Amino acid sequence: MSHLRSQERILVDQTMYELQKHGTKDFPFQVYFNDFPHYREHLEDWHCHDEMEFMVALKGAFECGLNERRYRIGEGEGVFVNSGVLHRYRVLGNYEDSESISIVFLPQFLSGGTENLIFHKFVEPVMEDAGLRGEPLRRGSPWQEQLLVCLRRIYCMSREDGWLTEMRLRNQLSQAWELFIRSREEQREAEDGGPREMAYEERARKILQFIQDHYQEDISVEDVARQVHISRTECFRCFQRITGQSPKSYLNSYRIRQATHQLETTDDSITDICFSCGFNHMSYFVKRFRESTGVSPGKYRNMAREAEKADRSYTNMQQKRKGDQEDA
Repeated sequence: MSHLRSQERILVDQTMYELQKHGTKDFPFQVYFNDFPHYREHLEDWHCHDEMEFMVALKGAFECGLNERRYRIGEGEGVFVNSGVLHRYRVLGNYEDSESISIVFLPQFLSGGTENLIFHKFVEPVMEDAGLRGEPLRRGSPWQEQLLVCLRRIYCMSREDGWLTEMRLRNQLSQAWELFIRSREEQREAEDGGPREMAYEERARKILQFIQDHYQEDISVEDVARQVHISRTECFRCFQRITGQSPKSYLNSYRIRQATHQLETTDDSITDICFSCGFNHMSYFVKRFRESTGVSPGKYRNMAREAEKADRSYTNMQQKRKGDQEDA
């Protein structure tokens, strides 16, 4: 099955979200070849989608609009567009000799889901970075140069119809993503004047303390960032760098740990425990609890009590045996 299509005119709903689905439910990935003569005013009009996107200019030059920002993308260059960002492309110059490709994929396609280390460590920080609407890809940076080559390989592979095509495309996209986040880290360190591990660690400590003190409340990442006096983006960045988790992921895991402790040590109802640990919906609590422990809260409590009974029985048996020996 080929994963290359020619881009057709883009249709959007009232919120400017694109109506067309990209790829399939079990393989949410698609490569598009874009030639512009048939587009009205020779542009892809404003639209957004949940998918992330890499675009590469094969021939000619383009202007990429990302919300209020405009980037000139020359031949051989490209751009990354983040999930949910309003964007459009416009031909600069001779539209009859302009071609580009777009590689469109759901963020969780990179990690095989949203509840794993790869997603939380390498995908979610980019996806949740409100300051990163998109980023032009230039040929001056070694990482970005390699990334552009990698994206062209994906375009070539997408025309294949072999047995291993999907696996090869996924592997190549993972390599492209590694190059992209390496490039961003290189830029960040250059802007910072070198690594700032001490500052990151101090901020991460404050974030951890705030979450542990306020996990029972309805708190958001914005609340956490305000308490530490940093931006939402910086909050994600420093916490992820030190802990390997996003603040939201850590908050949920900490709440679940507190819930397991209450299930083991109190007779409070599961509903009361749910709300006392900061969860607003019982169904969401049960879902998160099952994902973390593998069982429902009720099953977990029963297992904990059975284990406690077994421990008590063993302790009593040992004490009785010791008493019998002393009597003898």
